Amino acid sequence: MTKFTKILAAVAMLWLVAVHATPLMAQQDYDFTDGQLYYKITDTLNRKVAVVPEMSSRPYYNFYNKPTGVVTIPTTVIYSGNTYSVTSIGWSAFYDCSGLTSIDIPNSVMSIRGSAFSGCSGLASITIPNSVTSIGWEAFSGCSRLTSIDIPNSVTSIGEYTFSGCSGLASITIPNSVTIIGRKAFYGCSGLTSISIPSSVTKIENGTFYNCTSLASVNLPHGLESIGSNNFYYDDKGVFGNCTGLISISIPNSVTNIGKYAFSGCSGLTSINIPDSVTSIGSEAFFY
Repeated sequence: MTKFTKILAAVAMLWLVAVHATPLMAQQDYDFTDGQLYYKITDTLNRKVAVVPEMSSRPYYNFYNKPTGVVTIPTTVIYSGNTYSVTSIGWSAFYDCSGLTSIDIPNSVMSIRGSAFSGCSGLASITIPNSVTSIGWEAFSGCSRLTSIDIPNSVTSIGEYTFSGCSGLASITIPNSVTIIGRKAFYGCSGLTSISIPSSVTKIENGTFYNCTSLASVNLPHGLESIGSNNFYYDDKGVFGNCTGLISISIPNSVTNIGKYAFSGCSGLTSINIPDSVTSIGSEAFFY
């Protein structure tokens, strides 16, 4: 065997070891478990943990553990003789837990990360504590039985697709603390009948209320500057596109821009006031 052949053989052996070792290593996405819940230590010094999912090897993200019924997240947990505070609900922690019916979130939790409750079709209600400051991307998407939700004054941002597909959501209160509502945040919330946008929000992103077919009343605050934009992602929609139940809307005189397709498909819209402050209207903004 030549020197070059030996090198190739060694490289091949290392590759095989890495391939077979990766699934075992990838499963260590949690540090310990307690009841139905899995935890990851996020801050060893200050003893903080996040609730996380139990996953199979990447990149397929098969979720093994799926909590069901009524779940209470504790304020603290004990591991190896140490007490840890539960400060976060991690990425996809309860992803696709269709058997989850109710969950109690403690005041120790400060963030609800992306896809945390995505696909929890059996979840009928949830209370977000005042300790939470951010709600991540797709956090509650596909929670079709969720009928109402109160967002506390501590929350400053609502991520993209956060409540998309929550077809049973009839009402929601957005506090004045919120400054950012992500793209398609309420996309496809067909049961939503009315919503009030707080004055703290200066821009409504593309697709935010797209296909909210029951939406009949919208309160747009003074201070709002833009309703969507002309800078579209490949899958973007108009802010109020296809809101067929929308009959009238008043645009405040602080708005300067109405984006592309903003009210496209709003076939029931019979009255709209466009103030002189509007200097830019995107293509097909009112295309029916």
